[in-house]
Amino acid sequence: AAGTSPSTALENLRVFRGVLILEGKIESGDYLSVRNFLRDESNFKKISGGVFLASPGGSVLEALKIGRLIRELRLSTEAPASPPPDRRDISAPLIRGRDLSNPGRYDCVSACFFLYVAGIYRTLNWAGRLGIHQPRMEQIREGLTEGDIANATARVRNAIKDYMEKMNVPEKYLDLMYSVPPNDVRWITQEEFDADLKGYVP
Repeated sequence: AAGTSPSTALENLRVFRGVLILEGKIESGDYLSVRNFLRDESNFKKISGGVFLASPGGSVLEALKIGRLIRELRLSTEAPASPPPDRRDISAPLIRGRDLSNPGRYDCVSACFFLYVAGIYRTLNWAGRLGIHQPRMEQIREGLTEGDIANATARVRNAIKDYMEKMNVPEKYLDLMYSVPPNDVRWITQEEFDADLKGYVP
């Protein structure tokens, strides 16, 4: 799962309105792309509003590496949000769908959740576009037995559990994640966000 060269999956790395936008599918090599971008002092100094995430997910292990980088750099995170029509009191998000390379990809799902919870301050204009589900096995080589696959699945779950503990995410979200099939999405509710994920990490 470890990439040896930068990837272009997280498309068009850029700082827009003081926010680093991470958009696109998370693939092997993206950690190096993000790290190399942020090692450029001229890029890092432009960031005043943290990281905005718009991704359908992808590689879990790559997302965990990028998430650790976000936490080490003490960056805040924000995800797409669309307030309901009856809540005119809620301000519009800083980054909208039209600001992305692909306006139709205005959500943060699956492995993107791991990037989101890495923020030292988590912002969400309104819940409804931040979603989770059970991770898929990224690569299943020929010749693997059911026992091999079960062991690999357990290792991934343990890695996620350790990560979420470090990111101050209640363990119930790990159980919730594994209760949702990989081809479905469980959206985080406003009540869950306000109670468990919102604001500064202790």
